[in-house]
Amino acid sequence: MITLDFLKEILSSQALRNNPSANYFYEFDIVAFDHSIDAPDFMRNHFALKDNKELTVQPITESEFTKTIHKWFFGRERSKNINPDSAENLETVESFYLSLKSFTKEKQIFHFQNVNMGRHEYQLGIDYDYLYIEGKENNFLIYFNAQG
Repeated sequence: MITLDFLKEILSSQALRNNPSANYFYEFDIVAFDHSIDAPDFMRNHFALKDNKELTVQPITESEFTKTIHKWFFGRERSKNINPDSAENLETVESFYLSLKSFTKEKQIFHFQNVNMGRHEYQLGIDYDYLYIEGKENNFLIYFNAQG
């Protein structure tokens, strides 16, 4: 059975596998939140962002979403050298995506945009992708970031 903890464990292990021997680290996670909460408001509260009024969500396709997953799982410094088998990597991404889709009962996927308009929000990371999944029973924030 697929659980939120199972998905978190996959994300955490991928982040650890990618951590470089440098002064930064990767953090990948997924957080559930209620449908009654506005996604940008949830993100502002979850990351204690200041008064960032430019935080919006843009719909993305499944293909764009899986490309984002692939970028964070296999497109980083260490992961490029660990497993160069692209067919196996694509299978890993597809398997994770199907597990995620099954668990969230995904209706639509969104990408947070303009989170850094005009000033840097240090809580978000050096490099990042923050995504919002509208699910049948709950909504989900899934994120990938590099922290310094």
